[in-house]
Amino acid sequence: MDIKKICAALCACVVCLCAAGCSKDSKDSSSATESKSNVSTADNADSAKSEDSKGDESDADSKVLNEQGELIKKTAAIFDGDYTLKTTCTEADGSKQEVVRAKKGGNIYLKVTSDIGTSGFIYVDGAGYDYDNVTGVYHKSDVTELDGVLESIVKQNLPRTYGHINSDEADDFDIEEYTYTGDTYITAIDLYFDKSDGSLKKYTQTFTIEGSDDTVSEYTVDELSGDADDSLFDVSQATSLVDFDSMSEDQRLGYCQGILNKAGVTTDDLSAGGYQTDDLKTISYDSFVSLVYTYGYKSAQQ
Repeated sequence: MDIKKICAALCACVVCLCAAGCSKDSKDSSSATESKSNVSTADNADSAKSEDSKGDESDADSKVLNEQGELIKKTAAIFDGDYTLKTTCTEADGSKQEVVRAKKGGNIYLKVTSDIGTSGFIYVDGAGYDYDNVTGVYHKSDVTELDGVLESIVKQNLPRTYGHINSDEADDFDIEEYTYTGDTYITAIDLYFDKSDGSLKKYTQTFTIEGSDDTVSEYTVDELSGDADDSLFDVSQATSLVDFDSMSEDQRLGYCQGILNKAGVTTDDLSAGGYQTDDLKTISYDSFVSLVYTYGYKSAQQ
């Protein structure tokens, strides 16, 4: 599990351009734009003039469709400075995750709490760390910034789309929709803003892949403010754990076996994940944590 990819998606994610949540593999995303084709011109001059006029109207409509909403741009501007964002993610299977993301100065904090436990990322004074309290390990990271759903959409200048909005909620919220598309999948992101003050209340991500049912994740915004508590940026919450990268191969094998046994991960689970016992000697931090979250603590995930 790459905790850094929780944002876009967690996100997501497609969030940070990947499927949201704790997944071993990410999927690249590309922007989808809506456009209208110009009508063809006729042979005679009058028809050509008429069709050119239609083309101009079509171009105007296309510009409207391709604009980003003012509400997302206003909200995303908060992330240019210090901020705290707290959300509750409800996955398609009903499971929930609490996500806290914060920035102060150049320092960054991310924490994800699930039924199993907590994972996080912290960047302070030029040093970044991924950490996971379930497996008890951390490792150094070269990531220096995190972008969530809103920032990613705005930075990529992703245009609005209109094919997925839930009209039943249009009376209660101002809704803006944005869509990522890939060769075999589409992710629609619907943002729900308060009608009175324009504040973001929630957003949903609908992941559609060829041959599979849609997967929907909903994120409720519990807090979005322009400040962050200094106490969040304490690197000891990571460095007090075991340094995964400093272990020898034999140490890593023994440590991983102990954690997998505690988590109830069987030999069959290991094989299903594409690993043999000896692979644990060189398994990466992300792959090990993903293995535990995917196959471990089954009762907590039911």
